[in-house]
Amino acid sequence: MPDPMPGFTAVDLRPLAGGEGTSAYCVNDAGVIMGESGSRPVRWDREGRPTPLPIVDGYSGGRAVSGNSAGVIAGTLYTGESLRPVCWKPDGRVHVLELPTGMLSGTASRVNERGSILGNAMRPGYRWRALRWEPGGEAVELDTLPGDGETQGHDLNGLDEVVGSAKDGTGARTAVRWTPSGRICKLPPPRRATACGITDSGAILGDGVVWDRDRGTTLLTGEPEFTAGQVVRITGQGVAIGWGVTPDRRDTCARWDRDGRPTVLRPLPSDVASTCFDIDDAGTVVGESVSHGTVRPVRWDVDATPFPLPSPRGLNAIVAQHINASGAVIIGYGYAPDSSTYRGIAWHRS
Repeated sequence: MPDPMPGFTAVDLRPLAGGEGTSAYCVNDAGVIMGESGSRPVRWDREGRPTPLPIVDGYSGGRAVSGNSAGVIAGTLYTGESLRPVCWKPDGRVHVLELPTGMLSGTASRVNERGSILGNAMRPGYRWRALRWEPGGEAVELDTLPGDGETQGHDLNGLDEVVGSAKDGTGARTAVRWTPSGRICKLPPPRRATACGITDSGAILGDGVVWDRDRGTTLLTGEPEFTAGQVVRITGQGVAIGWGVTPDRRDTCARWDRDGRPTVLRPLPSDVASTCFDIDDAGTVVGESVSHGTVRPVRWDVDATPFPLPSPRGLNAIVAQHINASGAVIIGYGYAPDSSTYRGIAWHRS
């Protein structure tokens, strides 16, 4: 039985075969957890029991990385160095996502509620190109900047808008947005090298900035408590999270409101640093709290109070990486001393 604690119960995401490691990459709003066991794509139920997802003949393994509430799962299969984007339909069948002519391999990274899938494909010369697949499987090639440089898509909203980065003919990289039809637009100053998130309202998260169709541009800073560094997520309400460095060179994470005001998310008592990775719609943040030689999974409530997350029996929990929009399920990983493997963990709200 999993070990309880007030608020959340920890569950070991078990492998398909004894001795394998497991990794959880996504938990959707329905609470379905997706990832891989060993090198095989899987999904887990609430009790941590794995179900293998089918793979295509000729491929040796893969991973499931994103799923919507309708049960469509996006992921990638591989054999050797060859990668192939796929999706699993609600009936469990695997469908290969077609690559445009001339593209050698590719990955799928995100599926929205409409069933559209974001991915990237590789052309000769290791040049990447951002793609979007319609729910019916048709590939939409997203435009390049003049000079036909490399593009990479990083996020997709429910309206089929995509954000990411693009290189121009000189090789300079800049943050961009693509319309649902695939037309490319540079984001306005202060321009950054890439954009990592977009909401359905059109707010876009970049490196230290939020571009918003309705509210203009908001800078994300942390002075005087910290120097802002990496930003990682933005909610549908426009709340962003990321981390920076304090004057004494310690990592600290923060949550910014829509107006760019930061709230520092401090580590657990006796720890010295914190890093965050995801946020739910209510503002609960998950990540890790670091001391000298130890790392613990943590969640910060709306008032920024940190709480440790427990370990399932037989595992030492390390980090919380994702939380679904409702905040009901958190996923991360820990270490299993008996098998010397890393294993996925799910925390279910009691």
